Order: sequence, then C-alpha cells, then structure tokens
Amino acid sequence: MKKSKAEVFFLLVAGSLFSLLNSGCTKQTIVPVQPDSRKKLEVYAHRGARSYAPENTIPGYFTGLAIGTNWVDMDIVMSKDGEVIVSHDIRLNPDIVRGADGKFIIGRKLVKSLSLEEIKKYDVGRLDTASTYSKFFPAQKGMDGVHMPTLREVISYVISKTNKKVGFQIEFKTDPEHTEWTYTPAEFAAALYKILQEENIVSICEIQSFDWRCLYELQNLDQHIKTAYLTEWDNEPGTPNSFFDPDPAKAGLWTGGVLVKDHKNSIPQMVKDMGGTCWEPEDVELTKATLDEAHGLGLKVVVWTWPEHSRTVFNPDLVSKLISWGVDGIITDDPGMLISMLAARNYQLPVRY
Repeated sequence: MKKSKAEVFFLLVAGSLFSLLNSGCTKQTIVPVQPDSRKKLEVYAHRGARSYAPENTIPGYFTGLAIGTNWVDMDIVMSKDGEVIVSHDIRLNPDIVRGADGKFIIGRKLVKSLSLEEIKKYDVGRLDTASTYSKFFPAQKGMDGVHMPTLREVISYVISKTNKKVGFQIEFKTDPEHTEWTYTPAEFAAALYKILQEENIVSICEIQSFDWRCLYELQNLDQHIKTAYLTEWDNEPGTPNSFFDPDPAKAGLWTGGVLVKDHKNSIPQMVKDMGGTCWEPEDVELTKATLDEAHGLGLKVVVWTWPEHSRTVFNPDLVSKLISWGVDGIITDDPGMLISMLAARNYQLPVRY
C-alpha cells in the first residue's frame, strides 16, 4: 500500500529521533568550555571617546560603549550646591563651553561658584574650531543641546547599557596650587564615596587623581577601594614639576607632602607604600624598567596620553611598544584604533554595547 507524504515525513522524523536517542543512551560526549587563552589588555575610553564625540557627556559615553571598552573614564568637579559634576575643568573651558546665546564663553568661571541649575544652562557639545585644542580632534562630531551631566546621571546611563559589565574610572580634579578653587580633598572624597556606595558600584571603580591627597582621603574611608595614582613626564627627574626636586615644597606639592626620596627614590615604590592599587604614568614617562618594577610590587600599570605634550592623540609606534612591554591598560581618546591594534595581535577584545 502506498504511503502518503505525511506518513513518509513522520517515519523519517521518528527514525531520526530514535537514532539520536539511541546514540545518546550508549555514549554521552561532554565538551568542556575552554577558557579564552588570548592575552588581555584593558581598554579605557577616555572621557567617553573624545576623538569622536563631545567629552565627558552622555553622547560621549554612548560612543565609547558602542566602540567597545572595559572602562568608561570621566573627570569630576563639584558645584556650588555640592553636586558632583562630570567635567574635566574646575574652571569653565572656553574651547568647549557655549552660553545660552550659542557663543563660546569668554573668561573662566569656577565650577564651584555655580549651582547645578546654572551649570546645566551651558552647552558643551561642540569644539571651538578656532582653538588649538580642537585641532587634536578633527573627527569629533559637534552637537547642540549637550550639557554637563552629574556623576549620578552618567552612572545610571552606563549601568542601563551594560548591566555593570563595564567599570568606572573616575578622576578627582583639583589644583593644590589654588586650593580655594575647589572643595577640600576630604570634602570631595566624602561626596564621591557617598555616591559610589548609594549606586552600589564601589567594586567596579578605579578612582584616580594627580592630587594624591584626594586618594589618601578616599582610602581612609574605605581601605579596599581601588585607587590609581596618576603621574606625568613632568614628575620625573630634571622636569618642571619633578617629584625629585630638592625643595620639599615643590617635590611634595601634588603628593600631599610625601617625598619620593623617602621611598627609595622610586615612584612605583611610593605608590605602593601609599596604598595604591594602580600606577598610571604618562605613556612617554614609562620605561620597561619602571614597568617591571611596578609589576614586581604588585601594581597594575595603566598609561595615558597627553596630546598637548605628545602633539598627537594616538601614536601607533608607541602603543605597539607599550603592548609588547605588557602594560595592563591604556587610556585613550581613540579606543577604536587601540582595539584594532589589539585585534591584529589576537588579544581579547571588549564587548560593544
């Protein structure tokens, strides 16, 4: 008797299922999940992704997360009414700040002298193309209606996009030469730590500063918080702001009076002794010897670029050398370029959001 198409289909499916089940009964093969053996170097998207979008803004963080990063980087200042604001400058920067009339501001008001309501009236979505600063970021997309966000706003946005899979690198901005321009290190540290606790992100933060006093105050609040001690080429021997200056007032200005001569004349040793988790030297400051020394002390080493000093935002030759040396992370305005270099070397790459 000839079988219908439906019967033939049923018999074929049933036979396949029987064969599959029978093979499963006789032998079960378990394939273990293999760990990713590729090398890892952590990407820090500087101020969001400053090469492509307005710095320290929500559009900037959208861009950095879309490109891919392990950490979002931001700077913080404090307003007159005690709000923690995401901004690099303790005085408004005429190169990026426009007033309600759409014109770039003249003069540099202290952020500390302005309320949050006043700060929100400024637009920071464009670069003044007449400025020297703008020449470093020719690909940055200008936008209108972009305002300085609060730290809480940035935290909320990043968590909503990443579910806490990306870390926060947060930098205190102060100036020990002009202490009246900002809150005290103790006040600033307390304000930041309160937010980190309430937002429940202490464990996924690295807090950095050139003003080491702020880091001391934060460590006094929580000895387990990860602190990153920033240095620059100007802190090395024979430079204008050298930690090795014979005048202790100059040598200890940014370190809270702590002197490198009391720590084996070694900046990595000083960072370790101060309780730091991470040393973050300027890229042109680092040597293979100091990198190895820092790693021997158990410090994480993350480098950064100062375009106004290096005259470029991204130096591929230098980055290639730093990767080969084994730095732990790179803070960059151009995370896309860095990720491309890591991909070519078969490194693990950050997730894109």
